[in-house]
Amino acid sequence: MIERVRETLAKAGFYLSERHNERGISFDIIARKDEHLLIISIMLNADTSRTHDARELKILADALNGTPFFISLIGGRKSLERGVIYSRRGIPLISMETLEDLFLEGVPPYVFSAPGGFYVSIDSELLREARTKSQISLRKMAEIAGVSRKAIQKYEDGMGVNLEVAMRMEEYLNEDLIMPLNLLEYDPSMECDPSEGLEGLNEIERFIFDSLQGMGYRVVPTSHSPFEAVTSKEEVVLLSGIGNEDGEFLQKKARIVSNLTQITEKESVIFLQKRYTRLNLEGIPLIEKDELREMGSSRDVLELLRERKAGSH
Repeated sequence: MIERVRETLAKAGFYLSERHNERGISFDIIARKDEHLLIISIMLNADTSRTHDARELKILADALNGTPFFISLIGGRKSLERGVIYSRRGIPLISMETLEDLFLEGVPPYVFSAPGGFYVSIDSELLREARTKSQISLRKMAEIAGVSRKAIQKYEDGMGVNLEVAMRMEEYLNEDLIMPLNLLEYDPSMECDPSEGLEGLNEIERFIFDSLQGMGYRVVPTSHSPFEAVTSKEEVVLLSGIGNEDGEFLQKKARIVSNLTQITEKESVIFLQKRYTRLNLEGIPLIEKDELREMGSSRDVLELLRERKAGSH
């Protein structure tokens, strides 16, 4: 499934993060095309999605201005319908076919699943105009649609409509009321409180995050990513990692973070407890704990990052 998703996105012109075999990472693919950044988790059954993974996807989407979604074959015991957007733990969920239709054929989904069945978004203004132009009362429209007058009023105010009801109204009014859904439109209601992730930090994580916050950075800790936090101030976003002095482990972390830096088009840094033999790894600047202690502002951090990224002293 992962390879099929990667192939689909590559054909559609997305730049893709490298495949990783690390357990515990909340996403399988991060992909970018123009202004769109996708953060994707893939599974056979959507019901196996975990709460902490969904929370991590929401945190990353908020911090990186991306779109999170799950891709799955089934939800529970049922196959996912083509062209339908589902939801799991507040994250949009689609089938492989829906992904391919959207990015390879340019056909967006029109239906979303919610308690009670399938629903659509309709052009509420067109509904009101068509109804009043034809001099159809709310009562008559309600009889045609098989709903209450209050429901028709809510539809004209923008509420989602049951698919069968929408099709009855379309047929009677001879108007295309059903509108496509934008899977890539970020929904702010999915955002999480990043302060929850500040619990349970070890000593060096607490020191580094407190130091960065003292300089005015917004620090959003992560627990299921190759980096430990997303750090931002104004337009500057850093993928902040914390490494130990184990050379193999540090090299591996730097390689993964370096790749994600290219895909997300953000800066990155790895903070260390003690001085390392090099100034950067895989193009990722390394900053020692004591060096951070001596910095007085975010400008100092950025200047050192630029020097270390270039490999200069």
